Amino acid sequence: MRIYFIRHGETAWNRKLKIQGQADIPLNSAGKKQASLAAGKLAMYPVDIAYTSPLKRARETAEIMLARRSDCPLYVNPLLKEISYGVREGQSLFAIRSCPFFRLHTYFAHPEKYIPPTGGETIPELKVRCQKFLNKEILCLDPKISGIMVFTHGAFIRAAIGLINQIPDRDFWAGPELKNCEIVTCELENGRLGLISAL
Repeated sequence: MRIYFIRHGETAWNRKLKIQGQADIPLNSAGKKQASLAAGKLAMYPVDIAYTSPLKRARETAEIMLARRSDCPLYVNPLLKEISYGVREGQSLFAIRSCPFFRLHTYFAHPEKYIPPTGGETIPELKVRCQKFLNKEILCLDPKISGIMVFTHGAFIRAAIGLINQIPDRDFWAGPELKNCEIVTCELENGRLGLISAL
């Protein structure tokens, strides 16, 4: 069984380099084109079921990519939301990366030491939420299912990779940046998830 974790397409806040979190920002025109192109990458792969974050950017990506898969049901699952940055959602990523006294600077530079802003989530809390999704919706599925699409967000996919590969929080951001509409492929075999690659 293949599981395709798909980051949403581009939004106006992505373009403006603002941190989004759970702010509900829709796709822009570029994001819609990215979703159409990503659908082509997966066109030849069987997919039986799909899940999406309720946030507009993920849900719109899902709807575009599933437009020609009328037989594939799409389920909205709040566990797939992006990590919350609390009162700092909408803040400039340039300012965050430039100012070591910002809590969100620590989030990127030393994630194992990150303390979220008011109303935000910790990385361990995100991982707990991610594990709940995997346990409830993926690990218990009928092995006859061929493929699953999961439309979600950058930090959520990082959490899934961290759980699958047992990566410590200090290496949460290790590896290449996940671009908009990038697809990370996993395989479920004998009740165990393994990371394959990014398409």
